[in-house]
Amino acid sequence: MTDGARAGATDLGESQHVTQRFGLLDALRGVAALVVLAYHLVQQHSLSALPHAGLAVDFFYTLSGFVIAFAYDAQVRDGRLSRAGFARARARRLYPLLALGTVMGFSVFLGAVFLRHSVSLRDALLALGFALALLPCPLFPQWPTAFPLNMAAWSLAFEAYVNLAYALVARFLSQRVLLGLVGLGAVLVVADIAHFGRLMGGTDKADFAFGAARVVYPFFVGILIFRWRREPARRRPVLAIALCTGLAAALLIVPERMIGLDPAIYDGALALIGFPLLVWLAAAVPLDGRMARAAHWLGLLSYPIYILQGPVLRLGVELGRHAPLPAAALALVQAVAVIAVAWAANHWFDAPVQAWLRRAERRRHTKAAPADQGQAPFPRALRSSRT
Repeated sequence: MTDGARAGATDLGESQHVTQRFGLLDALRGVAALVVLAYHLVQQHSLSALPHAGLAVDFFYTLSGFVIAFAYDAQVRDGRLSRAGFARARARRLYPLLALGTVMGFSVFLGAVFLRHSVSLRDALLALGFALALLPCPLFPQWPTAFPLNMAAWSLAFEAYVNLAYALVARFLSQRVLLGLVGLGAVLVVADIAHFGRLMGGTDKADFAFGAARVVYPFFVGILIFRWRREPARRRPVLAIALCTGLAAALLIVPERMIGLDPAIYDGALALIGFPLLVWLAAAVPLDGRMARAAHWLGLLSYPIYILQGPVLRLGVELGRHAPLPAAALALVQAVAVIAVAWAANHWFDAPVQAWLRRAERRRHTKAAPADQGQAPFPRALRSSRT
């Protein structure tokens, strides 16, 4: 599921924080999150609609690799930031909203316990435990999804898994090793497409393991893109708008119906070439003024929109059964509700929690400083948006 495109990196030789922003990556992340929202709104009425919108997850993973490389790669590789410190930073960034979305999903799920008696309270509590532990739920054979309380959590689970893997191998991640991992990931993507006929997997219990095939390539190619990045070019607002529009179009169109293109080829081309190229181009396009502010807003809300939409949409469907609305009206109400809940969660929940966790981390390092003068100050986490 990925961090914000603004990173605070601490120069250990000075007390000054150096901040760089990739505003267009913020905008692209927000566009992708809105595409996923549109996908789920349409999916309520047609399971075959917008079949490629789910590839937004693969785009998120590419962004995640890029931004994590910017914020942490140098410090993790040379030992200034320990593996445990990196793990805490990632948990601090991802877990609060993930836990909130899971608890929201659990609250809606309780309706099935008390109103329909379709599952037991014990099983619902067990499902909550699995979800909070980022493990697929083996219960409820009547529902195929791996995370029934919040379906989007599967992608955050693989984000966490690949982050842990990165922490273990980062110090050995030379250019040759990185290229090897990218090559391995490409093979896994091709194998996944060969198995399913398109790039998919990870969402359900039956295909959960295939999520690994979707995360290795984009995450490590994102790191590679950061190492091979270009210097920022002059501001090109037309190019920025074109890239955002292009991403949305790539995820929303259905080329197999329009021009008869094999979906396997389309998915593979997007995942292996299109998304990495898009990130490489966008990272070199700075924004300012209104476009920068709009991009920042999109990036800020992208993660809460993505991880909280499942419970909000499910609640809308349940309420719609008691107060029927035309499909278009219900979708509009749900979309507005998701964005409003995302804003409120970011403003009144995630921001205060992040601030509290940062203070706790600073206190921890202050206490540990006399015992370990060589430990690096903990870097500020990426904060503009998600992953």
